[in-house]
Amino acid sequence: MSEPADLPVIELSYAIELLSKKLEIQPAEAEQLIRLAKLVHLPRGATLFEQGHPSHHFYLLLQGQLKGQRFRPDGLQDLTLSFFPGEMIGELGFFDQAPRTLTISARRDSVLLEIDQTALEQFGEFSRSVYHHLIRMLVSRFKRELGYSGPLKQHQFILFQSFVRPEGFSTQAIEGFQSAMARHCELRRWKQLSDVTPPVSAHIKDWVVEMIETEPLEVLDDRLIEELDCMVVMLCASTLNDSRSCELLKAQLKSADDDLPVWFVLVHEAAWVEQSVVERIRSKFGTGFKLLHVRRGHHSDNARVARHILGLTLGLVLGGGGARGFAHAGFFQALEEAGVVVDTVGGTSMGALVGALISSGRSAVEVNKALAISFKKGLPFKLTDYWIPKHGFVKSKAVDEVYRNAFGDLLIEDQPIPFFAISCNLTTGNQYLFEQGPLWKAVRASTSIPVFFEPFMAGRHVMVDGALVNNVPVDCMRTRGARKILTVDVGLEEDITAHMLDDSSVQMPTMMKSLMRVIELGGIEKSRQAKVISDLYVQPSIEKIGLMEFERREEIVALGYEAGRKAIPDILDLLHKTT
Repeated sequence: MSEPADLPVIELSYAIELLSKKLEIQPAEAEQLIRLAKLVHLPRGATLFEQGHPSHHFYLLLQGQLKGQRFRPDGLQDLTLSFFPGEMIGELGFFDQAPRTLTISARRDSVLLEIDQTALEQFGEFSRSVYHHLIRMLVSRFKRELGYSGPLKQHQFILFQSFVRPEGFSTQAIEGFQSAMARHCELRRWKQLSDVTPPVSAHIKDWVVEMIETEPLEVLDDRLIEELDCMVVMLCASTLNDSRSCELLKAQLKSADDDLPVWFVLVHEAAWVEQSVVERIRSKFGTGFKLLHVRRGHHSDNARVARHILGLTLGLVLGGGGARGFAHAGFFQALEEAGVVVDTVGGTSMGALVGALISSGRSAVEVNKALAISFKKGLPFKLTDYWIPKHGFVKSKAVDEVYRNAFGDLLIEDQPIPFFAISCNLTTGNQYLFEQGPLWKAVRASTSIPVFFEPFMAGRHVMVDGALVNNVPVDCMRTRGARKILTVDVGLEEDITAHMLDDSSVQMPTMMKSLMRVIELGGIEKSRQAKVISDLYVQPSIEKIGLMEFERREEIVALGYEAGRKAIPDILDLLHKTT
């Protein structure tokens, strides 16, 4: 750390311009703030402060990049944030004198302004509007703690490594990817890092992506690692037969920083995901990367890949609600007709079932057909499947068969649209996020209504319906990086009332209806939070539909379609907003 000075590391004019824009203050005010604050230099990897430490200062990032991590009492990390120039750090604890809620460290060599109570009071005398701007930034930070995405970094460095032969469909895939990237930003392509034009102050206003397209390297040098925001590797089935390519890629992954995002873009010569290729890739390179797919004949795949890499994804969250979940299929039909493409999908219970069908690349017609086959006579179980219960009214075999027939041997990580499902782990009492493994098992676990179905066993862990802990998992979608989130909630806060038959008797809800309502109420707080942190929240008019009225499938699908059609103008407006 250094004493206040005239910014020896970065130009004073740059710092003034940055603060003026980000804080919406006059240049003279920005310069005064710089003079009053203390300058802090934080080397890459160094820690600014740790979660739980006292809060005596807050900071403004002028240069570099910081990483914020939040840890649960059991030591597991449950939130990661990135901070870019112009952002405020540590202000929540500073203003309420509470311990730090995050551990902050430097992803890159960084320069910050450190502000204490004295400096803030002095600056407040100079700039009366400072508190207005601080409140605005506090609200922004609070929203991010709830799960909102932070600002996009406006000058990014991406290492692009192609391990596919530039011929046939592979050439189309590479060109399609680069074209898709260029539609969202000013894409500048370079053969090596030393060719890149040094950033100038204009990059504060423009979104520029520097794509370094070197030949496959054995080791990533320190300067390249220092600059990179992510690494994109394009490969195909033939890559796995080339021992030299595999050795180079393994060496690159080993030399990269542990927290450097790595994307594997798998090019498929077929119009579907070649499952055996995915298995071979994971056996060779492990699981420390994010996997995306580009299939022959699916032009939307390249656009989806570009949005994931640039952080521009549209996430679709589908809530649980028993038979009301059929509305998700109708909503998806409305999206498809309007040309709205989702980039990732997640859900709970019936939302997980419909979401899994969508993630596999099915059209709206195919999703509806799959549901019609499984639920053609209401619940997909025969009366003979019901028995005197020890673990559940419906045997596992009957439930498993339905989902095996729907999804076969498909794996979550094989799906063209990334997917997750929420289940409740009765063993630990926590929610469980299914992000990999057999698709049918994830849906089976997420829809396992306690008592009604036998629980799903994942090793020694007992899994039941995710609605108990998180019926509308918007927070999970946020932590997975979705930029904009579209939520469809088919639950109801008020659902059960006793009906008077006459002056002396009352009609009580059925046992099954009471059980379903208890499950639904378990995640009611998360559902309320979902309304706040969704970018667009839609609730179809399903209040007259019972949780167990599966025989009304067509009617419920139509209600979802109607809700989708009404929401399309707002959805299109959301997609066209500047990110």
